[in-house]
Amino acid sequence: MFSVEFIRVLKFALQSIFRNFRLSVVTVVIIILALFSISFLSVFNLLAQHVMDMVENKTNVYIDLTANATNEQAAILIEELKKLSAIQEAVFITPAETLEQFKERHQNDALMLESLEALEGNPFTGSILLSVYNIDDFPVILNELSKKDYAQYLEIEDREFTDSKLLIEKISEYSKKIQRFGLAISLLFLLISAMVVFNTIQVKILTHREEIGIMRLVGASNSFIRFPFLIEVLIYSFVAVIILMILVYPLLALSQPYIDNFLKEYSVSLVSLVNHNFFLLFGIQFLAAMVITIVSSLVAVRRYIKV
Repeated sequence: MFSVEFIRVLKFALQSIFRNFRLSVVTVVIIILALFSISFLSVFNLLAQHVMDMVENKTNVYIDLTANATNEQAAILIEELKKLSAIQEAVFITPAETLEQFKERHQNDALMLESLEALEGNPFTGSILLSVYNIDDFPVILNELSKKDYAQYLEIEDREFTDSKLLIEKISEYSKKIQRFGLAISLLFLLISAMVVFNTIQVKILTHREEIGIMRLVGASNSFIRFPFLIEVLIYSFVAVIILMILVYPLLALSQPYIDNFLKEYSVSLVSLVNHNFFLLFGIQFLAAMVITIVSSLVAVRRYIKV
């Protein structure tokens, strides 16, 4: 009995969708726009968190050796530095390797390369590349490296740590600004979607007023009259989420080169990021669509169907 009634309700909902197909399409498009703004905000949050984690957990800092430090002394220093709990890894970079890295970083700067060629010999000393677990551990590391045993061989400068901390702060600041803007846009589209769904159901109810009158005469239950409109908006939500999923991946692929160019070594595959959070991301989309459409539909049904 229940299955027969459900099939009838579903049939009535589908007939309502296709009877005024253009209105149904417009409703789905508006819902997609609302969900797209939520998707953008969600992907941006995931990307910003990834970048901040990368900066915090994979901070590499070069500590220059003094000109009189030998390779043997550098090796001893590295072994001692590896014993510090705050340091993840310590690697010796020879003067020749430092020179090659400098040339590679400035390969498009002809003036810088010409100035380097004008110098006699290699102007760079060796250095130690430190990988730290957490950038907040820097004061401990700096205090340890300032000890007499290390200070005579090292030229300590905290600029790189400071730059990394400033980068994190800037990312956090810009992230919050974009989140506020994105939230405002999302709320605007959600409000528009709710109004469109409300008006759509209103039009559908007025279109079906004769059928609703006949249903009342033959003794149809309140739920049988109301449920088709709820099923209809659920179909809108489902279709909108499916279309959104189809559109999101090509847009991510098109955005990837710009993300790579902007984030450089901190970049990440957007497709992989979304896939890793697939159920959370699209679950939120479907839940948001259901809330918008069902609430708007219930308000319209209660207002325009007096049963």
